[in-house]
Amino acid sequence: MRTKCKAEIIVRSANACAREEKMKIVIVIDLIDTLTNGSVMTARRFADGLRERGHEVKIVAVGADGENDCPVKERYVPVLTEVSAKNQIKFGKFEKEKIKSAFTGADIIHFIFPFKLEKKCKQLADEMGIPTTAAFHVQPENVSYNAHMGKSRLFNNLVYAYLKNTFYKNFTRIHCPSAFIANQLQKHGYSGELYVISNGYDKAFLPPPVRRENGKFEIVMVGRLAPEKNQKVLIAAIAKSKYRDKIHLTLLGNGNCKKKLVRQAEKLNVDVSFDFLPKDMLIAKLQSCDLYVHAATVEIEAIACIEAIACGLVPIIADSALSATPQFALDGRSLFEDNNADDLAEKIDYWLERPDERERMSGIYAHFAKKFSLDNSLQLAEAMFADQIRDTRLVSSARVNEPQTEKAY
Repeated sequence: MRTKCKAEIIVRSANACAREEKMKIVIVIDLIDTLTNGSVMTARRFADGLRERGHEVKIVAVGADGENDCPVKERYVPVLTEVSAKNQIKFGKFEKEKIKSAFTGADIIHFIFPFKLEKKCKQLADEMGIPTTAAFHVQPENVSYNAHMGKSRLFNNLVYAYLKNTFYKNFTRIHCPSAFIANQLQKHGYSGELYVISNGYDKAFLPPPVRRENGKFEIVMVGRLAPEKNQKVLIAAIAKSKYRDKIHLTLLGNGNCKKKLVRQAEKLNVDVSFDFLPKDMLIAKLQSCDLYVHAATVEIEAIACIEAIACGLVPIIADSALSATPQFALDGRSLFEDNNADDLAEKIDYWLERPDERERMSGIYAHFAKKFSLDNSLQLAEAMFADQIRDTRLVSSARVNEPQTEKAY
């Protein structure tokens, strides 16, 4: 199996990947039952999609309830458990015999998070000789922004180093949801092969046959109500818009910033609704809106933005150096300077004043979104798994056939 002192970024064409043979795949993630957590939803989509493609998939997690899944107990960590709960995170307990039984017969184990459960499971998988891959979903800036240290480069560099040295250095293949995060890992000295594979959006997200006319101009943003998602700049921008009284904003998501955002909207007299919607209602909401804004300063990919453009919404995206989401902007009209409410207000007014151009770009964006479909992503993930299984088998075969030297006594 190849190892490299410098990461190799692999971006494949989904159309060039042949469908792989059926595999027995185990996905390890601390929790699977918190539907407000983006990584959880990604894991659920991947598991369901892989099953639909004929693979046998087991999930090891708190809240796993599938017929062949392996549910584990929640692990309590003083202070950290309470803090993490605010960001929809639970930690799973390593139950060795139960997990060993779930691993038996697996072709590959795929890890979503880099926490204690995953570290213990990685050790067990290595002992059992089972190939492994890992995904990178915990962006250090997500940690630092919630610790009010978002601009501390030293802190973020230390987190990148900690994750590398305690977990990711043990993998030769890492799934990166965007080229942005793959480049970040490369800059921070992650070794092995970095596979750029979108988390993928559900094909149910489609433009409506006819987009209805609304009483007000409907703007929507989807995402956790957290400091790094920066919904506050969107509220401030609407307050600065020439059309403030004609705009209604919907913020879809949960999080510990909700009370602050409610107070801000009331103070600035901005018409805002807060909600969290199941998939079918989310699709209906996106299909009924006029514009999508993604104001997040920190983002590994932002499936929510892809889902919105797949529904035909023109986006306006924060042009942040810590976010992958600007990749979804087709031109400068869909970008605003990060954390600049004046610039965002100008872009909102531009699109509000041009319904015909918005309608034209709606179709272009919906077509563009197809390259990030879940089907394409699953095909790429299959190829990554197959690469790891092949290399592991080659190494095992080489060890078996290695000449035995006689011991000297």
